[in-house]
Amino acid sequence: MRTGPTRSTSPACFLARLRRDFRAVYLAGLLCCAMLLPACLLVWLGVYLRMFWLSLAGGAAGGLLGAQGVCGLFDTLLRSRRGRLGAWWPGYCAAFRQNARDALLPGAVAGGALGAWVWVLMTLPLMERVPNSVWLCMFFGGACVIGFFLDLFAQLVLVDLPLGGLLKHTEMLFLGFLLRTLAAALVVLLYWMALVLFFPYTLPLLLITGGWLPGVLAVQILYPALDQAYGLTQRDADIEQEKR
Repeated sequence: MRTGPTRSTSPACFLARLRRDFRAVYLAGLLCCAMLLPACLLVWLGVYLRMFWLSLAGGAAGGLLGAQGVCGLFDTLLRSRRGRLGAWWPGYCAAFRQNARDALLPGAVAGGALGAWVWVLMTLPLMERVPNSVWLCMFFGGACVIGFFLDLFAQLVLVDLPLGGLLKHTEMLFLGFLLRTLAAALVVLLYWMALVLFFPYTLPLLLITGGWLPGVLAVQILYPALDQAYGLTQRDADIEQEKR
C-alpha cells in the first residue's frame, strides 16, 4: 500500500520495528521465496542441461509469478519501515491486487535477465583459464541488474506510474544513488550466492531467514534514496496531520 509515516533510522528503532512486525515480515519473505521457486527451478534445470534458452525462458516465465512475491515483500517492508503495517494479511492482499498487473512485464524481464546471468555464471567454471576480469564483470553486471530491479520494484509499490514513467524514474534513481543501490544489490547477491554455494548445509538458515533478511537490509539501505526522491517523510507528516 502506498502510504505511511517515516520513523527514525537509529539501530534501536530498526530493531524495535523488526520485533514488532517480525511475523508479517517473515511470512512475506516465505511467500516471496515460494513464488520465486518455479523461476529458480527452471533456471537451474537450464544450467543442469546446459541449455541457455531454457534458463532464459524459464527465468522470464517464472518471473511473472516471482515478481508478485517480490512486490508483496517490498510492500510489507516499506509499510513496516514507515510504521503503518497495520493488519498485515488484508494489506498484503490489497497490495497484491493493486500491483499484480504492473509487475508482470518487469518480472518477466528481470527473471529472464537474471536467468541468463545465472546460466553464464554457472557455466564459467567449466571453461579453462577464465580471466579474473571476466569474473569481475559478471559480478558487477549482476549487481547492476539486481540493483536496477530493486529500485524498480520498490517504486512500483510506492507510486502509481505507467511503465515508461516507472522505467524513467528507476533510471534516475539508479544513477542518482548508484553507490547506495549497488550496496543494496550486493547484500542481496552475496546472501543468495552464499546460500547456493553451501547448499544443502544452508537449508536450515534458508528456513529461518528466507527472503526477509536480505529484503530488510536492502530496504534499510534504499529507503533514504526513496525518501529523498519522493518526499516520503513530508507526505507521511501531511497524512498524520490530516488525521488530527
